[in-house]
Amino acid sequence: MTKRVTIGDVAAHAGVSTATVSRVLNGGPVTPPTAARVWETVTRLGYTPNALTRGIFAGRSRTIGVVVRDLSSPFYLDLMRGIDDVAAAHDSLVMFTSTFRPNDHEAALVGMMDEHRVRGLIATTDESTDGRLRQLAENGTPCVIVARAVPGAGVVPGPPPALHSISLDNVAAGRLMATHLAACGRSSVGVVTSGDRSSQLGRLAGLRNALTGLGLPLPESAVTVAQSVTEVDRAVGLLLGRARDQGRPLDAIACTAGRLTVAAHTALTARGLAMPGDIAFLTMDDFAWAPALGITVITQPAYRMGRRAAELVVESPGETVAVLVEPSLVARRSCGEAQESREVLRERRRADGRHDQ
Repeated sequence: MTKRVTIGDVAAHAGVSTATVSRVLNGGPVTPPTAARVWETVTRLGYTPNALTRGIFAGRSRTIGVVVRDLSSPFYLDLMRGIDDVAAAHDSLVMFTSTFRPNDHEAALVGMMDEHRVRGLIATTDESTDGRLRQLAENGTPCVIVARAVPGAGVVPGPPPALHSISLDNVAAGRLMATHLAACGRSSVGVVTSGDRSSQLGRLAGLRNALTGLGLPLPESAVTVAQSVTEVDRAVGLLLGRARDQGRPLDAIACTAGRLTVAAHTALTARGLAMPGDIAFLTMDDFAWAPALGITVITQPAYRMGRRAAELVVESPGETVAVLVEPSLVARRSCGEAQESREVLRERRRADGRHDQ
């Protein structure tokens, strides 16, 4: 087996020290004749610099670290694609890892990314990692929190300049859910949420406030929590049972977490409920099978969010950047036909009738 050429081999053949070779490879101060001799030796021996060693000399590697919570969510696939596209354009690798949600594991992985001296860190972790992220940013490592606002924004002394965030307007997402369900003639809504993360609380608040403004209150009994997909069937059954016992059967269910979508849809169909005939259903985040299943979704521009997060790492602006993106509604058949659409259709038919005459 051929032995890999080392920096020591290059130094010996070029007649210089390993420190000199390292300075040449990293653009340090070396006389032109020495630099030419080192580069000629590197080419002749086919030496490939060790990225880890170069990172040690440079203080940081060219790797962008990404810590996500749960790869089962469709949101993360486009997010990672956006990150990877920017990284490739800036001669960087991407190191992905998923915490699968345990908070202590999240903090440990953030710490490991720092130990690897990543160029920057993009994280979708919860508030338990804020201390470590702040420390990384204070030490000069660009950190971008995705899917929630930067901690400490609006207070004194505020977040360090290298700590950024890209988040969805979750209250607006909840409002979109409410207004679409109401437009489709739904008046008894149940909600499956995934817990007390700020994104979930924001969506629930927007949904509740908008429904209330439309004269459609959302009582606490109409909200259930499913921390994982295995809890969704129980949550859906609980919602339906409570509403039936209270004499107000549900005609719609909204799911505020994209990773719970398939389980929620399965729970409804397993009970023989047809959508939209028996019950309306809408959820967060689009995915490959949503058009075929006719599921209405509230989308967030995950790919664009990933690109912007990676750009903040490579550009490293000198001040905190907090990006708020707007959600969009993709209406399909799972909620029925919106009243507004029916009125437009009737008006078009009337106009066509007049034209025929």
